[in-house]
Amino acid sequence: MPNLVSYIDASEYYHPDIRRYYDFEEIAFGENDFKLFHFEGNGVHLYLLTDVNEIDLAIMRLVEIELHGNKYYQISKSFSVITQKGYGETLYNLCFNLHKGNLVSDCINTLPGSYNLWKKILRKNSAIAVRYDSKNNRKFEIDLDDESLIWGVPDNFRDIILETPWEAVIFENEYDDLDYGEDDEFFESSFVDYLSENDKIERTLLSDYIVEALKKKRKIKDRSEILILV
Repeated sequence: MPNLVSYIDASEYYHPDIRRYYDFEEIAFGENDFKLFHFEGNGVHLYLLTDVNEIDLAIMRLVEIELHGNKYYQISKSFSVITQKGYGETLYNLCFNLHKGNLVSDCINTLPGSYNLWKKILRKNSAIAVRYDSKNNRKFEIDLDDESLIWGVPDNFRDIILETPWEAVIFENEYDDLDYGEDDEFFESSFVDYLSENDKIERTLLSDYIVEALKKKRKIKDRSEILILV
């Protein structure tokens, strides 16, 4: 599956007046609580989820791509207008049904954002998804117990992290008096401390993910060519 990053600003793909700029058409899908609108142009598909009063909830952009002679619809950013309500997951599932067997993830997931969303979706729909090696055109079962086969990190970030022996890592949660650096007084707590060379690296969920994986002897690789195929 994709490489992980800490943050992507996907808000640029949405504007409150988006339906003024794109000729959306409503798709009937037998759901009483939501409406779904679709725009297609130049190989790009926009799906806009609204409530019954047409208040925007979430948007997804798909891009048509060709891999090994087959056409796929690749997710190229999604954005929840109203967050923490499950609307993103609802929109993903609707698009899975519309493009069943031909929808692939993008090459980058945010942690925790789309990473958590995909894990939630895969736990519920493991039977319909596979891990797709887009370079070698091979498909594998998805094993959420070994996430290092699924998600990776860009080589440049991985190389920086790997300069430190992981047995020397001290986590913030090993200290009772440290927080996430929200106050200047605890600025140092927003870093992971490496005793071996007294180096520090900014502490993020992504750095925690990598450190934990490597401590468990998992191989963290660039996984940009591994996609989720639904």
